[in-house]
Amino acid sequence: MIRSLLALGGLGIAAVPALAIVTALSVGASTTACIETSAGGVLAADAPVPAGARAWVAATKTACPDLPEAWIAAVMAQESGFQPEAYADDSNGGTWGLFQMNASVWAGAYGHPWSTDLNGNDVWDVREGDIHARVGGEYLCDRLDGVRAIRAEHPDWASSELPVLDALIIAHNAGESRLRTYPAIPAVTAGFIANVHERVAGWSTVPTAADAPEPQLDALPGSTDHSVSDATAPLHASGTGCLPGLGGDAGGVVVPPGTPHDVATAVTTALSYVGVTSGWDGLCDRLACRAYGYVGSGYYSAAVHWAAMVEVGQAHPGERCPPLGSFVFFETGRIYGHVSVVVQTSPTCDWDQTLVTSNGAFDAATGNHGGVYLLSLARLNSFYLGGDGYLGWSNPVCAGARLSPDAVHPAPSGW
Repeated sequence: MIRSLLALGGLGIAAVPALAIVTALSVGASTTACIETSAGGVLAADAPVPAGARAWVAATKTACPDLPEAWIAAVMAQESGFQPEAYADDSNGGTWGLFQMNASVWAGAYGHPWSTDLNGNDVWDVREGDIHARVGGEYLCDRLDGVRAIRAEHPDWASSELPVLDALIIAHNAGESRLRTYPAIPAVTAGFIANVHERVAGWSTVPTAADAPEPQLDALPGSTDHSVSDATAPLHASGTGCLPGLGGDAGGVVVPPGTPHDVATAVTTALSYVGVTSGWDGLCDRLACRAYGYVGSGYYSAAVHWAAMVEVGQAHPGERCPPLGSFVFFETGRIYGHVSVVVQTSPTCDWDQTLVTSNGAFDAATGNHGGVYLLSLARLNSFYLGGDGYLGWSNPVCAGARLSPDAVHPAPSGW
C-alpha cells in the first residue's frame, strides 16, 4: 500500500487530503458569482428514489451519457416528483410528464404531439415513463450541446463560469436567453438549481478503485501494484459542488462542446487517480484528458498538444493564473514536455496554493513507477528548467477516444 499523502508532505507533496479539495469545490458564493449545485455521480443505493423511477433514470442516462444519474434523478424529482402523469397548467399551454415538457418541446424531441399513443395502450406517450425518460434524455442532451456551444461562443458571459449543468437547468427552466442575462434569472429557476444541489449532495456517490472489478486493475500494462491511497477514499461519498471563481485576468476555463465531463466532474475524476502507484509513466497527456472522460489525448505528446492549442487559439501562453480544470503545460528540456490538470485554485493566483495532479513527480522518492500525485503548481514548476519551464494553460481540448460512460475511475491507463 502506498504511503499516505500526508506522510509524504516533507517531499513537497501538498499535505491536503482529497476530501478537503472536494469540500473546497462546495464553497458557497453569491448568486452574482455562482449558484451552488452538484453534478454528482452514480445514484446511491439508499437515495429515496422509487425502483420504477430508477429505471427511468437509467433510460435517461442511456439516451444522454453525459448526464450523471444523481443529477437526472434530482431534476426528475423537482419536475414531477417521479410521477409520469404529472401535469402543470401555465400560460403557455401546460407541461406534461417526468421532465414537464411543453407541447412544442415534446413534439420537437419526439416528432409527434402530446396525444400520440404509438404503442396503442391508451396512454399518451408523453405520460408513459419509459418513453418520456428516453425522449427527455435526448432533449436534455441536445440542449446540453446547445449550452456548450453558447458558452464556447460567449466565454465572457457570467453564465459561462457556472458548472455546465447549472447552465443547462437555466436553459431548460427559463430559456437559453437567460444565459445572457445571468445572474438575472427568475427566482423559480434559482430555487430549482438550489433544490437540485441539495438532492444531488445526498443522493450521489462517486465510484473509486474500491468499486472496480479486479480484472480491470490487472489489465493495466506493466504494473504489479495498483493500490490507491486512503486519502482518495472520501471521494466515494462526495459530490462536487459550485466551482470557485478565480482572481486575475485569465478568466474561466471553456470546456469544448461534446466533452464527456464538465469541470466539476473532471476535477473529481483527476483526484480519484491520486495515489495510484504505477501505470502512468510517461503518460501525462493521457492522464490529463482522462479527467475529462477520454481514453487518451489524441496527441503524440504534451509538447505537440501545447503547440496545437497555441495554433488554434485555445492556449494562454505565459498566463500565470490557470483556472480550475485547465491544463497547465511545461517545457521540460526533453522533446515530450509535460501537462497537468489544475484541481484547486487560489483567488490571488498563489502557485503554492494552486494544486495539480501529476504523474511520476515523486516516483524516485516513493519507489513507484508512474504513480499519480497531488502537489502545488509551484513545486511542479520547480522540476523543470530551474523553475522556468511553465508555458501557460489551455482549455481542456482533447482529441482521443471517449471512455465508456460506465468506466470506473481510476481506470487503467491502457484503456
